[in-house]
Amino acid sequence: MTPPVTAQQHQEQRAAQAAAAAAAVRAVWSGVDEEHLEASWLARAPLAAELIRAGQLAAASSAEPWLAGEVGEGEGSVNAGAAVAATGDLPLLYPLLIAFNRLRRGFSTALSIVSGAAFLEMVTRSLIADAGRIADMAGMIARPRVVSYVRVVEAPACARCIVLAGREYSFSEGFLRHPRCDCTMAPKRPGDLWVPDLPEDLATRMSPEQLRRTFGAAGAQAIADGADLAQVVNARRGMNTATRYRRTVQTTGEGTTRRGLYGARRTKFQKVPGARYARASAPRLMPEEIYRLADDREHALRLLRRNGYLF
Repeated sequence: MTPPVTAQQHQEQRAAQAAAAAAAVRAVWSGVDEEHLEASWLARAPLAAELIRAGQLAAASSAEPWLAGEVGEGEGSVNAGAAVAATGDLPLLYPLLIAFNRLRRGFSTALSIVSGAAFLEMVTRSLIADAGRIADMAGMIARPRVVSYVRVVEAPACARCIVLAGREYSFSEGFLRHPRCDCTMAPKRPGDLWVPDLPEDLATRMSPEQLRRTFGAAGAQAIADGADLAQVVNARRGMNTATRYRRTVQTTGEGTTRRGLYGARRTKFQKVPGARYARASAPRLMPEEIYRLADDREHALRLLRRNGYLF
């Protein structure tokens, strides 16, 4: 059984709320006077702030009725206004500063305004999602039957979110998110039999184009060949280069300690100055490097296993 349909609908509703508010705020910004950029934006900024606050309040207000229907009444009702306030101040001067920075660097006025719009849209989506998640968590904590929460991710999503799909957290753990992240959470109670969508479940529902856009061409190919999705994504955190096989190759430092999936298979380690743990002396290749080096698919599979992407 997958996560409750209501939890998925809740996630979709939040994403739609954030997208609608972001479009409205972007329209306000896009109407600035190119000849009087600062004055016109300062006059419009209060309207943008109202739209963002309204979007936040709508997102936070949806937490209580959703949770009441999902797990019953709590020992207190969610204060949507407090959830909105907890997200902090609105950085409405930043799009203006970004636009001015682009102008100073020689960009056209039109492109500078677009840069400011992109930032404003990202901030709007993030603030609305954060207000909703704060309200969700407060409402879950107010319900003793809820003992943890599960991350709900809907594709298409970024690679970082996909590898966290279905992960269960205690309420003492913060919700990992990035700008524009629209992931939500589903309450979990003892005895709940549903099984969350895992990263592999999301990947199987993604089109080849979505996989390439999310994980890169080589990463998508590695996943199609059976590579562990988390290993492919996490490898990119420690990307580097090294001289190997008489050429410069792309490597990663992720998973190369004795505790890592790759490091656990190695026998030789070296201590890196300033590093806490010794790392495998043999560099760990990135998936794209493996496909560049491989003579055929069987060779690629052997290298994927050797480098810890396949079990």
